[in-house]
Parts: sequence; C-alpha cells; structure tokens
Amino acid sequence: MLLINDFTSCSLTKICIMSQSGELDPDIPDRETCQKLTEQFAEVTGTDEACAQFYLQDRKWDLERSVNAFFEATQNGGVSFLTDGDEGELVVNVNKAMVNALGLDQATSEPPSKFSFISWNLDGLDERNLKRRTKAVCKIIYMEKPDIVFLQEVIQETFSYIENKLPEYMCIAGNTDGYFIATLLRRFTVYYDSHKITEHSGSLMMRNLLTVEAHIGSLKLQLVNTHLESTKDHASERIKQLKDSFKVVQDFAEENTVLLSGDMNLRDKELELAGGIPPGIEDLWISCGSRKECQYTWDMVRNCNKEMPGRFKPRCRFDRAYIRHSHPKRVTPVHFGLVGIEKVTSTQCFPSDHWGLHIHFKIETSDT
Repeated sequence: MLLINDFTSCSLTKICIMSQSGELDPDIPDRETCQKLTEQFAEVTGTDEACAQFYLQDRKWDLERSVNAFFEATQNGGVSFLTDGDEGELVVNVNKAMVNALGLDQATSEPPSKFSFISWNLDGLDERNLKRRTKAVCKIIYMEKPDIVFLQEVIQETFSYIENKLPEYMCIAGNTDGYFIATLLRRFTVYYDSHKITEHSGSLMMRNLLTVEAHIGSLKLQLVNTHLESTKDHASERIKQLKDSFKVVQDFAEENTVLLSGDMNLRDKELELAGGIPPGIEDLWISCGSRKECQYTWDMVRNCNKEMPGRFKPRCRFDRAYIRHSHPKRVTPVHFGLVGIEKVTSTQCFPSDHWGLHIHFKIETSDT
C-alpha cells in the first residue's frame, strides 16, 4: 500500500494509491459511523476524506490509532513505513520543494514529448572532497532535471546521500558492497517496471550490468547501465564484456528502445577487436554530430582531479552511450553534451575525474 502526502498548501491534501484484496472487513462499522469517523479524522488532521479512509480502513476504523499513524508519518518526513495496521504502508511525504522539483505544480495527463539522460562515473573511490563532489553532482542533477541517470563507481555512502538529496528520483543500485553502478528514474516521468542484475562472469573488479525496464507513456525502454573492466592490462576481459553487453542489447524485443551506457574504459582499437558496433546499434556521440568538444570524457588536459607523472596528458573517450531503436522508431537523439566541467565551489577539483554524458531525445508520437 502506497500513500503520497502532499504538503504544498495550508490545507493538506493527499493522493491515495491502494492495493487491496477487495474482501470485506468483518469489523467494518455501518455506513453512518464510517462517514462520521471519516469527517472527524479529516477535521483533526486537516486532510480530505480519501486520506481519512486510507488510514481508517487499515486500522479497523479506530480513530485514535489512525490519527496517531498519520502524525507519525507526517512528522518523520521523507519516506515512512508504517506497520501498525493490518497491512504495511509505504508513505511518501511530498513537500513543496519536491513538488517543484518534479514539476507537479504543472502536471498534465499527456506523456512528455522529450526526455534527457545523464551517464556519469562519480569516482566514488577517491575520498578527496568526496562529500563536496557528491553534493555538486546532486546539484547538477537537480538543476538539469534529467529523466534517466546512469551512475558508475558509486559507494554506499554516496548512494545514501543521493537518495536523500534527490527524493524526486527512484534510485536502483546494482550492488550493495564495495563500489557499484546505480540507475535513477525521475518519478512521475519515467515509470519503473522491473530490473535485473547480470554479472560479468570474468570480472576481477565486481563489474556487472544493471538493466532496468521502464516506460515513458507508451514508450517502452530497456536501460542498460554498465562499468567495464578498467586499465590497459585487462583489455581482453573488457572486450568480452563489451561484446556480451552488445548481445544483451540486441536480444531485446523490437518494441523496446534500448539504451546502453556507462564507463566502458574503451579504446577505439578495442572496439575494432570486438568486431565494431553491431548492426542496428548507434553510438550517440556520432549520431549527434561527433562534436570535438564532447569527445573526451576522461581528459587530463582539462580535468586536474588525477595526476600523472611526465608531460603526457591522456585524453580518452572512456564513457560511451549507445542506442538500439525500436521498430518502428520512437526516439530521436537531438543533442549530446557534457556535465561536470566546472570546478566544485571552494575547491580546486571537479565533481569527478570523468565528465558526465548528457543526451537529449525527442519522442516520436506512437501510431498505435
């Protein structure tokens, strides 16, 4: 059972979303008593009758228990899980800041005609300025409002911080130990259906694929986030992981639009050794015009977070994004840019040693 509390006005309103068996409760009072209890609850709490029924029905119409449960949820703020009723309730308290962040004050029943996507390695293993860097990442995501976010090199500390600072996103982790990948979906824009974690069986670095099935209106999405094996010495395993990832993308039903992205640690010659990009899959940097200023995502000429002895400063396109279109085609990439290219306030470092990819898409109207 899920309850969403909306604290955006002086008169508290609520949206109740219930999942019930439909069976009648033998302890339910008569209709007149139910109505009276509903009105009393609404008066005490300043809510409406729909919310009152939500709390009362699950507590055998005990007014005192129901009112106490309501104030417990609202005082805790954020997300609460109440267990005092017949069925556990997940309560999401949506304050004005969250409503503004989600754009719910301008809500519409029409699905969006566009969406945007960020993929970013956060360098969570580097402890230097980690909290400030993670805060800067959250600020960028908050300001840019991407609908889908792929993150790599996340640790539990940064994952928890992101969950707390960005309540407008559903956060899905690819692991809980060490460092891992995570996918974020913007609530009420991108709707979660399911997810699956697939291990890269030969990895020595805990690398895997996090595949999230989701939809935006009638647009069906398969979102494949990955972090391939690192360093030049592990090129053979990285090539195998890339081929396996492409195979996963190709195997989805043609009704799905598939995005594959992440820190692939890829060198161009390794892509050639893997057989190139398979037919039907596009490199989104190329699709959007191959802009030189967006080519290098791990760039020691421009990014000072990492130091290397000697005068040589490598510039690599480690982070890549691919799309396999549905049939018929529903999505058109319109812009490829970078995020995280400004230093964190009051520091001499960037949010990460990687730039993040930021890609915008247009959604074509479905004929069905």
